[in-house]
Amino acid sequence: MTDGTGPEPLGLCIVANIAPETSQGEGGLEIRKGHRHFAPGAKVWVAPPVWGDGGESVIVAGRHRGNSRRYARIVIKRRFLVNFRVRAVYSPALVRALTAAEPGEEKESGARFLWSPEEAERWARSWNTPKMEAQLDGRHSWSPLVTDPPPMELHLDGVTYYLAHFNANRARYSSEPPPVEPSPRTG
Repeated sequence: MTDGTGPEPLGLCIVANIAPETSQGEGGLEIRKGHRHFAPGAKVWVAPPVWGDGGESVIVAGRHRGNSRRYARIVIKRRFLVNFRVRAVYSPALVRALTAAEPGEEKESGARFLWSPEEAERWARSWNTPKMEAQLDGRHSWSPLVTDPPPMELHLDGVTYYLAHFNANRARYSSEPPPVEPSPRTG
């Protein structure tokens, strides 16, 4: 304690909660309450992305479903997380969990697992804007990102694409308009 107001923060980290429901399995059809390792709504601390995938998979530390006393450190898909925000880290045990460092090594190895204020705010804001991959019907070699839930129509290069199907992982669009159901006859 430096000025009597409380402990000094060890750094900043992005905090998130485990989504109430997560999708697993082929096509995302298996729905699960929370995550295998964390209960729904559990608070987890997110380390900065380290693999160059834009943070699609992230390292998190939080209290495991089966043991609320110790922090568990695992890699999970970011799509299982909601409500990203920036918070100060005060716990040396949490820093050790995020860094997998031994006691006394927090300052050296922990620096890369804590965030700068600007970077943390930017990533948290970006991750709070839900996005998913949009697959177009073979006319483009790239896949744009759309909001989640996806819009019913996309307009790209003068072509209108219509939402054909979506699940937890991606949205599929077709340039063919959806079929029109005949109106019922009034008799």
